[in-house]
Amino acid sequence: KRPNILVLMADQQRLDTVGAYGLNDLIRTPHIDALAQRGVRFSQAFTPTAICSPARASFYTGLYPHHHGVTGNGLAIREGVRGFNHYLAEAGYQSGYAGKWHADEVRGPSDYGFIGRDFMGYAFPGAGLLPGLQFAPKPKTGNPYADYLAERGLGLPTVSHRYVGTNPGCSAQEMYALHEGPVESCIEYFVAEEAIRVMEQMAAQDEPFFLWANFWGPHTPCLVPEPYFSMYNPDDIPEHPSYCETFENKPRVQSIIERMWGLGDYGWRGFQEISARYFGHCTLIDDMVGRVVAALERLGQLDNTIIIYTADHGDCLGAHKLIEKGEFMYDEIYRIPLVVAHPECQTPGAERDDLVYLHEVLPSMLTAAGIEAPNELDGQSFLPAMLGQAWDNGRAEVFCIFNNHFTTANQRMVRTHTHQFTFNPSDIGELYDLVNDPYQLHNRYGDPAYDAVRLDLMDRMEAHMTALGDPQLSWFQRMRHVY
Repeated sequence: KRPNILVLMADQQRLDTVGAYGLNDLIRTPHIDALAQRGVRFSQAFTPTAICSPARASFYTGLYPHHHGVTGNGLAIREGVRGFNHYLAEAGYQSGYAGKWHADEVRGPSDYGFIGRDFMGYAFPGAGLLPGLQFAPKPKTGNPYADYLAERGLGLPTVSHRYVGTNPGCSAQEMYALHEGPVESCIEYFVAEEAIRVMEQMAAQDEPFFLWANFWGPHTPCLVPEPYFSMYNPDDIPEHPSYCETFENKPRVQSIIERMWGLGDYGWRGFQEISARYFGHCTLIDDMVGRVVAALERLGQLDNTIIIYTADHGDCLGAHKLIEKGEFMYDEIYRIPLVVAHPECQTPGAERDDLVYLHEVLPSMLTAAGIEAPNELDGQSFLPAMLGQAWDNGRAEVFCIFNNHFTTANQRMVRTHTHQFTFNPSDIGELYDLVNDPYQLHNRYGDPAYDAVRLDLMDRMEAHMTALGDPQLSWFQRMRHVY
């Protein structure tokens, strides 16, 4: 029997906030950890691009952004590009969707053939609905979360304890806030309920199913109810090793973005407060993961379902004095949690350091479903690694891109296990020795001692850009010898 596929995706979750990785003594994520004990966790999984819509569209299509068309937020997937559910339909799969979409600004999940309710665009469910919340990107066409609150008789929760930066031009987005209502009334609980509803509908049929469930958190605003809001003591959160960032010999845009958020006046104490609620949000999501997995077991489908937990990208969360993501290609936002619980895993509880990509989940799941992955996908199946088998993809580096968010950056990055080179067309390059400088504090670009490393990584970058038909290739070739 073909396996069901359940993908649970967080938005903007840092790798070290999943307890199974052993990188954070405080965080509690027992349900995700249990999945890791049943399967494999990947410690070197990378998003191809650290921004919401492009990353989600890459996951959905198995392509780099310049191939699917969503090179920045607010864009649509190019006409004719196929996605996860289109390929799986060839093998008789049903496909369901729950929660955040944000992969295409024009068409929603139902337009792509998913079973489920649409949230068009970014569509934060609480925007324009919950009293006291300032964050404003409302759903464009209806609000199933509002319908859920009304159907359950939960009323409208209020929002308090808003925490924003000191820059008056950037105070419309709360870093965190308290959701004053029962847990059942919060957004992540709604996502879990919707995932269970869609899963029950599909499990009643004979065909296998694919369910993609997307949480809105822990992306800011961390809108968290009790007991999660107070679950972590800010005083217990140690300073991140790269919070000492000076931005010396770094691209100027990084210090501008740091000032833009207006969090510098608070010092590390501010990031402790934010991190405590972010951690609480991660534990809230973990509990919702537990509810969805319990429903899967209740439906008798657990032993025939591949469960994947991941995120579209990470969050600096105080690393380098920065927050969220942006024009800075640091590990905190490019390395992502990726936990795969395959019922046939031969090495349950293992950690793998294979260099793999978020968008390679698609060819991997096609292989698991008995479908030959098409050649036009930008990646390869790593199903053998998910199964715990001896396997080597022959990959010595990853290639990641970032086109624009706060600015037009057109960044490109090549990262091996030991070094990273970042090409910033309008600013200084970046070169990090990850063995001696794992937190990427000291830019070695221009250091003669690293000339051989720099040239090698530039060659690797050009090879990736050539193979992928990167539209920035000609500019890189013109500049690289004088850059």
